[in-house]
Amino acid sequence: MKKRLLALLLAGAMCFSLAACGNDTGDTTSKPPEDTSSNPPESGNGDDAELTINDVWPSGTTVYIDVPAKAGGGTDIATRYLTQALGEVVPGVNFVVNNYDTTEVGREHMKNADPNGQTLLVHHGGMILEYFSGTTNVSAKDDYKTVGVVNRGGPQAIITRPDAPYKTLEELGSYINEHPNEVVIGCTLGGASQAALFAIIDALGEGYTEKVNWVQCGSEADKLTQTASGSIDIANCSVNNAQSYEADGRLNIICTSCPTGTTLAQLSELVGLELGKNYAPCPEQGVDAVYDSSYYVWAPAGTPDNICEAINAVVMKASEQQSFIDGMKQMACFVEADDYATTQQIFNDEWTAMEALAEGMGIKTR
Repeated sequence: MKKRLLALLLAGAMCFSLAACGNDTGDTTSKPPEDTSSNPPESGNGDDAELTINDVWPSGTTVYIDVPAKAGGGTDIATRYLTQALGEVVPGVNFVVNNYDTTEVGREHMKNADPNGQTLLVHHGGMILEYFSGTTNVSAKDDYKTVGVVNRGGPQAIITRPDAPYKTLEELGSYINEHPNEVVIGCTLGGASQAALFAIIDALGEGYTEKVNWVQCGSEADKLTQTASGSIDIANCSVNNAQSYEADGRLNIICTSCPTGTTLAQLSELVGLELGKNYAPCPEQGVDAVYDSSYYVWAPAGTPDNICEAINAVVMKASEQQSFIDGMKQMACFVEADDYATTQQIFNDEWTAMEALAEGMGIKTR
């Protein structure tokens, strides 16, 4: 099938949030005090003075990592793998993960935190799209400083209700065309999951995105249960959860949305299982829809560059720890870490692509 505009815009643009790369809301765990820590040493207050991580995080320091998603979701799990690896790289520093009741509360807390490198936030690039769509008021470009990048998100299985009359993408396209307004797709409206699913439906045929019903369904648990029960027809979820539900006959898998260039063989190697052909990435099924993005480590906007560079160096070392590599494999996420300058470029490229994507989807409000 012909590659369409939105599929092109998605390349290098996106990250599935969801449970594998979550963007949901949930219960609050421990919260840091308003003044989370002491200021960095005076020798490191300027942006030019070279710092080591011991300057930023002296032994005994508590570093708070905000997660604007519920405990147990994909963002939370990925963050905990990262903090475990950080603890291995910088022993003597305490890392505390803080989950928030709502995504926006977590983002706002980070925006207003002391810019001393001792309060950070881990989240996926879908937040950029949400800013352009008006779903969030926090700008990752203006309110945060991008410190590091840790992975490219994870491939997501596109799931259907077990009795769906379509078993392939080609059959889905035909059904949408012949039964307008019947297919219900659950996603985070205005967010990353809608964009990725939108790209697939758009690639199936001209105007098909207007022939389906888009409904709010943000958490992975809701997507799984509502698709299994038939309340919604199509959604996305982590490959691992898709396998479990498929084995029990509670849903079907129609394809997998993956980063550019991913093959079924690579995906099988990533998850450590030989996946069936129904898990083949969209391009292998003749549908040119891909989904690229990154998980970022962010600091408050006023954080000096030398502090960010010191933290970036540690994040890169953490990404090389076997505990982190194994954790990302369990989440079916591709490990990706780069130096501070490259990280800025990755973020800026994604920002530009997300803006164009929001425009193309007709959801841009900024």
